[in-house]
Amino acid sequence: MRNFLLLIALLLNLSAFAQLRFDYPIKEIEPIELIVTFSLKYQEDSLNPDFIRQEDMLLFIGKKTSKFTSSDNFIFDTTMRRISSVAELQSFLSDPNKFLPRTSFSYNIFKNYPKDKITCIEHTLDGTFKYEESIDLFNWELTGETDTIGGYKAQKALSDFGGRKWIAWFSSEIPYNDGPYKFNGLPGLIIKAYDDRNHYLFEMVSVERPPQKLMIDYSVKDFIETTKENFFRAKDAFRVDIVNRLKASGASSEIQQKMARGMKKENNPMELKRK
Repeated sequence: MRNFLLLIALLLNLSAFAQLRFDYPIKEIEPIELIVTFSLKYQEDSLNPDFIRQEDMLLFIGKKTSKFTSSDNFIFDTTMRRISSVAELQSFLSDPNKFLPRTSFSYNIFKNYPKDKITCIEHTLDGTFKYEESIDLFNWELTGETDTIGGYKAQKALSDFGGRKWIAWFSSEIPYNDGPYKFNGLPGLIIKAYDDRNHYLFEMVSVERPPQKLMIDYSVKDFIETTKENFFRAKDAFRVDIVNRLKASGASSEIQQKMARGMKKENNPMELKRK
């Protein structure tokens, strides 16, 4: 979806696009100790259970903090850091041999940064938003049920979060108090998590040490600092208004209809409750 979003950005705000900065400083937090890859399968459209999307997600774990993002978002950000001008970006986008990955998840989620907080940074066409939550989001109920998942001994735990009932399997054999998305707070890495309606499923694919020194980091931008509730309110408002914005920009009816159809299908967010 990234290429399409860049096209929409051009249509909606050419002047802002022309003033894009490529010199954002990089804030390094700490070295990465583990890289965990998860497969995320999810039902984007609550009315179409047969259509399941899939993306690979990455969890970078350090001694004190972690960063969670989609694999394609990580590749996109890494690619953009190598581009130094609008002309270079335009050349990149017009080159049929170059590829920008497509992702439905443009967020970076940092745990314990700052301490005892979850910090979410998400890019939208209206800007880059940043909000914080307490890291103590989950009231886990440990069960006595165990299993072997991906070669690791795992134990089952239950919690309510975001309007869904979640089942998580964690392994104390990987001694990190972490997991995919915002999940944390169990005595071992969460290697599998899913809601009781099977709309979202995270499964660990691999866990490895980085082959060389890598850092948990992010680009320091002019963040729009807000609350989670206000961020999702702004995001919903943009979704409602996107067709009107495209129409005002002179976009073709085909593009307007394509965006309207896409927005209509994206009706099943992971967090149904935003407070």
